[in-house]
Amino acid sequence: MYSLVNKFLKAGVMVKGNYEETIIGTPQGGPMSPLLLNIMLNLLDKELEARNLHFARYADDTIILVKSEKAVNRVNDLNN
Repeated sequence: MYSLVNKFLKAGVMVKGNYEETIIGTPQGGPMSPLLLNIMLNLLDKELEARNLHFARYADDTIILVKSEKAVNRVNDLNN
């Protein structure tokens, strides 16, 4: 799988009919961006589920639903 992802990332892009190399990252709007994002954020999803938190995620936007300010503070501690 790594080899296939690596090939996609180094394939380059077409800009106004001209080929441009891709040196780092994924091209904006490229098909690999959402896939790689979901692979990485799957770990976040698993952690939130393990903590029995209710959440919704769309791409890189996440909403975590809690009932109290104390719960907000606990969720914010996940960042540390």
